[in-house]
Amino acid sequence: MTNMTRHQISKSDRKWIEVFKKKPIGIHPPELMRLLNRLRGEAIEGKFVLVIDRPYEEWVVAELQGRGKPLKYHNIRVSSREEGEWEIFKLRWHRHTGEVLE
Repeated sequence: MTNMTRHQISKSDRKWIEVFKKKPIGIHPPELMRLLNRLRGEAIEGKFVLVIDRPYEEWVVAELQGRGKPLKYHNIRVSSREEGEWEIFKLRWHRHTGEVLE
């Protein structure tokens, strides 16, 4: 296990929510990367992913059900990858903290 997988989400991590929301794609500060690695470091089954429905036009949030199993699609459709990354961040944040983000 590495330090990144051991990172526990705390109240002090809330400061990174707005930073990520403003720029979900790109280079992030090390503290935000630790948080993202924790949120993204889930098991394959149940992991939230962004699926291209119509290239450059529409993405949909789905959940992996395990290797070789079909995706479970959620009723979350977005018109940009950035929007989709934010939606997935909110779902993962809720799963890890119990807090619902707007």
